[in-house]
Order: sequence, then C-alpha cells, then structure tokens
Amino acid sequence: MAQGKLKLKAKAPGRITKKQSTKAKAAAPRVYKAKRAGAKHDEKLAKVQSGQLVSSTEKLIASRVGHLEIIKGSRREIERKEKEKKKAGK
Repeated sequence: MAQGKLKLKAKAPGRITKKQSTKAKAAAPRVYKAKRAGAKHDEKLAKVQSGQLVSSTEKLIASRVGHLEIIKGSRREIERKEKEKKKAGK
C-alpha cells in the first residue's frame, strides 16, 4: 500500500520579541583533530606552508606598493646585529 505525503502542522509563530528577531550568532564549525601520526604530521606541514605562503604574499604586495617596510631576518638576528653595532660603537 503506497503512502501519501506526510501532513506537517504549521505552527503559529506567536509573539516574537525584538531580541528574538535579531539574527543569532552562528556557531563556529567544529574542528576534528587528527588521531593518526601521519595525519598529525600533515596538519603541521599544512600550517607551516600556509604561513610561508602568507609571508611570501606580503613580501610581493610590499614590493609592488613600494612604501611598506619589511624587516629582513628574524627578531633574534636583528637584536644580535643591534648588539654588535653597540659594541663596535663603544
């Protein structure tokens, strides 16, 4: 025997307050952490590569714009160079 479509009862909205009418903040998507060692390694590589991609993109944009300043070297290298300059100056 074939069944027909289900009849859905339409619910009356009732009273809607101002707070209810504003759109609620959507929940962030869930992130499931990897359990296998290989998958963890892949996630780490992806994070490193995305960081490198961002830094190379920033350098490219800065070179085209021309007035943005990019500091060459890491923070430790820069501090070491400054210390050497101070020692040479004394």
